[in-house]
Amino acid sequence: VGGVLGGGGCERQEDKVSTRTPSADDREVRSALFRDLVASRERAPDPEALKGLDAQGRTGQGGSGRPAPTGSVSGRVEWVGDNELLIRDSGGQERDVEVTSDTLLRLNGKPVGLASMREGDSVEVTYDDGPGGWVARDVEVVIAQEPLIPTERELRARERDKASSRP
Repeated sequence: VGGVLGGGGCERQEDKVSTRTPSADDREVRSALFRDLVASRERAPDPEALKGLDAQGRTGQGGSGRPAPTGSVSGRVEWVGDNELLIRDSGGQERDVEVTSDTLLRLNGKPVGLASMREGDSVEVTYDDGPGGWVARDVEVVIAQEPLIPTERELRARERDKASSRP
């Protein structure tokens, strides 16, 4: 009777404080709940507000949500730096173009890193005006396709084909 009345044998759940750290699963569930809670309170931005205006007050083209680039230039790579390219245009003028993490660098249509750019590469660059000058948006290496010189084996095969097709 004393155990029941004295309260020595029964503990209330609220009096227990857990000192164990939450498991990875517990933390993941909490993070997901918190993310969903925050997302439910956010409002999607107005699509028209995302279009933005360029320096001339025109809206961007192409549905990307970005304004049109400031300009473009074609030329040859004169120098490759850690985060910039020196381009000589067809008029002989040299231009420094900053390369950022947002710059899309392509070689044969495939994304590449700045280390893939070489002096002498023919490039087409679209850029935006930045605080320190031009900031590249896209840099495409343009490789002129040279006619392939046939190997000796291919030449012999062509000669055999010509000889066998004669009456």
